[in-house]
Amino acid sequence: MSRIFYIIGAGLGAFGLLTGEARRALDEVDAVFATARLAALSAKAVVCPFGELAVRTTECAAQTVAVLVSGDVGFFSAAPRLREQLAPHGEVRLICGLSSLQYFCAKVGVSYDDVCVRSLHGRAGSILGAVSYHKKVFVLTGGAQNAQTVCKTLSDAGLDGLTVHLGENLGMETERIAHGTAAELAEQPCGDLAVLLIEPPDAVNAAAPLRDSMFTRAKVPMTKEEVRWTACGRLAVQPGDTVWDVGAGTGAMTLELARRACDGMVYAVERDTDALVLLDENRRKLGGYNIQIVAGHAPEALEILPAPNCVFVGGSGGKMRRILELAKAKNSAVRVVVTAIALETLEEARRALHDLGFENVEVSQLAASRGKAVGPYTMMTALNPVFILSGGGQDEE
Repeated sequence: MSRIFYIIGAGLGAFGLLTGEARRALDEVDAVFATARLAALSAKAVVCPFGELAVRTTECAAQTVAVLVSGDVGFFSAAPRLREQLAPHGEVRLICGLSSLQYFCAKVGVSYDDVCVRSLHGRAGSILGAVSYHKKVFVLTGGAQNAQTVCKTLSDAGLDGLTVHLGENLGMETERIAHGTAAELAEQPCGDLAVLLIEPPDAVNAAAPLRDSMFTRAKVPMTKEEVRWTACGRLAVQPGDTVWDVGAGTGAMTLELARRACDGMVYAVERDTDALVLLDENRRKLGGYNIQIVAGHAPEALEILPAPNCVFVGGSGGKMRRILELAKAKNSAVRVVVTAIALETLEEARRALHDLGFENVEVSQLAASRGKAVGPYTMMTALNPVFILSGGGQDEE
């Protein structure tokens, strides 16, 4: 007879919050394995470290065995990995549990059918993109990124006044639910078992086009929208990418990149003082909080930045080769796009891409014109032609 393994979602770890199906299974199985926090849910439970659950379960001689996992088996759970490990040894059945998302949203009276869910529990990453482009964000926190740290990150990014709901030790006797601004909660110590629910009132639509007229520009150069859209398409920015924008100027291209890297981070490198002021103003005005402004000269300012998935070079200060060399040294598969107006810059970029071994190098010239009303007529006004060079990534099949 085939052995039967149950992977049971223990919900929030309180017996009263177990489902009826979970209780029946715990009563009927021959053996139960759980971590110390969940072992109290069954008198049969044998405590073992999380990393040993699969081994201890398969080595057990019992015909029916249950493994308790926190939360729901389909919500940022260890269940899929356990199922993979147990499947060669018998039939695996999953029993769902109450997730922290369901419980906490009910507690604060907010529906979760349109919520953006992110986990920072024991993970790297940031929610600055999520809160920039979503009206509701639910966050699992823990480890190095506990609730207090996450709220401090929001506050440091300029979102200090954002209202945040915090749930700590949900379902336990020590349960704490708090409401406050990101700045206020950043000052309150919090344990590992905590979640956040954030409702950014000014979240923007990441899919909406950014028009030139939306930016504060003054006398700082700006990459025009036709060029931005073409360059972003050539760069193929992915949602979770780390992006460098070298020579960010007013931030027009930076914000375009940030909307595409909506779960990633864009590092906007700029040396001009006036441009830095405008860059921060446009970042706040247009809601791109997944942008980190880096004041300094390239390539020196790039040394401390994390490895990029893609790089846009709108201004090199005569250091094109070194900028591209450094990007490729940090990530051999980095994708790059360079824009050039002058023929000399075009040749410098083309030669650097070739000499540094970038793959899939392409060069295009974009010459756009815009209609302008002149009395009853529409006259076309030409913009400066721009060269767009791209390269990097893997060889195409």
